[in-house]
Amino acid sequence: MDDERLPTRTYILSLAAVLLVALALRAARFGEVPPGLYHDEAYNGIDALAVLQGERPLWFPANNGREPLFIYLVALSVRLFGRSAEALRAPALLLGLLTVPAAAFMGTSLFGRRVGLLTAAVTAVTFWPVHLSRLGFRVVSLPLFVALALGFLWRGLRSGRRRDYLLAGALYGASFYTYLAARFTPLPLLLLVGLLAWPAARLPRPSWKGLLTSAAAAAIVVVPLAITLARQPQGLGLRIGQVSVFSPAISHGDPWGTLARHLWRTAQAIFIRGDRIPRHNLPWRPIFELGLAAAFILGTVVALRRRGAGWFVLVWAGTMLLPTVLAEDAPHFLRAVGVQPVLFVLPALGLDALWRGLESLGIRWGRPLAGYRLGAAAAVLVLTGGLVSTARDYFGAYAHSPTVYYHFETACRELAERLNGFLEAEAPGSRRVVYVSSRLWEQWPALRFLVPASDRVRAISPGSPPAPDDAAEVLLVFQPGEEYLPSLSLLPPGTRIAVTSDLYEQGDLEPQPRPYAIVLSATADAGTLEPIASLEHGLDLLEAGARRIAPDRLRVLLVWKASEQLSVDYVTFAQVLRGQTMIGQKDGPPAAGYVPSSRWRPGDRIVDEREVTLEAPLDPASDRLIVGLYDRATMARLHVLSSRVPVRDDAIPVGIE
Repeated sequence: MDDERLPTRTYILSLAAVLLVALALRAARFGEVPPGLYHDEAYNGIDALAVLQGERPLWFPANNGREPLFIYLVALSVRLFGRSAEALRAPALLLGLLTVPAAAFMGTSLFGRRVGLLTAAVTAVTFWPVHLSRLGFRVVSLPLFVALALGFLWRGLRSGRRRDYLLAGALYGASFYTYLAARFTPLPLLLLVGLLAWPAARLPRPSWKGLLTSAAAAAIVVVPLAITLARQPQGLGLRIGQVSVFSPAISHGDPWGTLARHLWRTAQAIFIRGDRIPRHNLPWRPIFELGLAAAFILGTVVALRRRGAGWFVLVWAGTMLLPTVLAEDAPHFLRAVGVQPVLFVLPALGLDALWRGLESLGIRWGRPLAGYRLGAAAAVLVLTGGLVSTARDYFGAYAHSPTVYYHFETACRELAERLNGFLEAEAPGSRRVVYVSSRLWEQWPALRFLVPASDRVRAISPGSPPAPDDAAEVLLVFQPGEEYLPSLSLLPPGTRIAVTSDLYEQGDLEPQPRPYAIVLSATADAGTLEPIASLEHGLDLLEAGARRIAPDRLRVLLVWKASEQLSVDYVTFAQVLRGQTMIGQKDGPPAAGYVPSSRWRPGDRIVDEREVTLEAPLDPASDRLIVGLYDRATMARLHVLSSRVPVRDDAIPVGIE
């Protein structure tokens, strides 16, 4: 112990500064980075809603089964802040932030204030715990209880106080309510008991009565959960069986070879190559960058030499990496979370050793204060390197990664925001309704969490829709490939009908993104009284415009109106001419084909958007855009009967911004 080396006031002020840094990293752009809302997070939100409706389970069986503590905290957060991604993730921010002072407490109990403070600093700036503090995953709750339980246990071993043993046991028991990896913690604790009984380990002389008090307190806290799980044993081991290296589906008949490869990959995660899954990490980024990796190596040497607490830290770190070693996708930063924050003691020991070494040089040179300050500066420099590395990687490469966008199912969250925005913008006296494909609604829990079901949000089968009601404005949402044409009857007639298909998803094993959902909106719109052009069969072009979105690309917006029922599915043409040479063309059915003209009703206004790619950059002085409709069967253009602009060959000119 070296408490006398770091005065209380300095310790408190330094810890406060560390907490501010931790808060800044965890709160900056909170809810925005990472984007989206992954379905594991959303399931926690859905179960939290059930808690708010009166359910009080100790085990949540959906989504492979989950422990309750985090879900109850989410329920409280949703009660306070409403149904949002930020509310769902807010408990993680709180738990992750509390883990920083808890790590300081644990490190202080093990090695003294300076190591405790350095442990907190490493926890504050390392990418892995920062990221977990920004997700709605229950794993973030385990490190907090590990730190508190071990801190009180070690303080009890040193002080002999019954209260410390009691708190250690109660907090340890509570850790089983956090995350699956807590079930591995009895192993390092049993090894600790063996070390306590071994004189060569040089551990504090334990109070065996105190240890029994801890064990009893832990058992009392765990018993309700244990009874609950005993009544549903299938849920208890379901997830373990799915991911174990001893499952033939994972090991492909080579469990011991797979185990050896996982051991090597897990060892590499420290400072060579980490978790590859974008939901857990910037793919392949190791736990520690260069400076903290060097401190980790030095700290490991120190721990080996110090025996006692040092040996225990190594035992805990080694055994709590087993959940990822024994499962698929090693190293897996969620399954390995039980190693936090004990793992961060090792670079803290290395920084402390560096600090001490520079202090010793100062004493040898007759300048002890200068040596102390130099040691402090060296530790701060290494930690600052970790801070800069985390901030750069997290808010730079990670925040802007398309892979991260898809892995967090961001399209679903963006769709939910659009649906909520549509409903919230309802004008007085104008009723709005959202119809969502029941398949989409059931497959995407984030949609069910973020968009409250009501008489204005209805899950339907698009192929067999309900009878239309009196809604003045409607959104119709379905998945690509679903039969939806019968549901066009749900769109109120005489409205402005637009199609949006700009949301994309990409599964973990899919090579390319694909459309996530098709949204048809029918909104009130007086439209243009005088058409730009009137075509045969009662068709009018009400609006037409184009703008450059790149030197060689145009976005064209047209709005058609039908005044009689059509029997033909017409095609829109949009051509860019340079003199008599066509340098760009985009033909296709209006509204991307989702509202074919044979389905237009008198009074409907159909928004028709398309992009035209040019063979060369646009020349505003000479290039012109023409549009119109034609019958695909005959390739004959519809005749323009009248127009406010000069028309040639039944092609309507459109201005380009």
